[in-house]
Amino acid sequence: MIEFCFNCICFKNKLMLFFTRYIVLLFVFLAPLTSCKQTVHGGSKTEGEQVQTKDSLDHDKVYPKFVFTKEIHKFGNVTEGEIVVCEFYFRNVGDANLIIKSIESSCGCTAVKWDKNPIKKGEESRITVEFDSKGRHGKQYKVLTIFANTKPKVKELKITATVK
Repeated sequence: MIEFCFNCICFKNKLMLFFTRYIVLLFVFLAPLTSCKQTVHGGSKTEGEQVQTKDSLDHDKVYPKFVFTKEIHKFGNVTEGEIVVCEFYFRNVGDANLIIKSIESSCGCTAVKWDKNPIKKGEESRITVEFDSKGRHGKQYKVLTIFANTKPKVKELKITATVK
């Protein structure tokens, strides 16, 4: 008669499960270390030649730059239902024409208007913001995200109000 040792079978199963998990975890942690990056070797470079990377190309490129007179506007106390307006003035102090591609608001209660034409080096412009307090109560904090051809490509302006 053949007797089975259930403890041995359970131990073997547990041991196999442990090693399987270990191998899977090993693969998961080591796989990202391998690289798909390929290196292409061209002809030899002369002494004066330099390899240009994206960073060095960006460094050489000229960009426009915002300088705002203020980056946050505090409306203070506002009566519920009131529409209040403020303007953010800025100057392009960069070395290229400034183009605002879009401006997004963190809330539908805020409308934004700006000049869609390029702002030349040294020129001033403004961004007009309307905040509609209808249906709002208490402290309000809204963020306006500007997407432009500047570096960095995103700039944030903020407005606050206390709706009563």
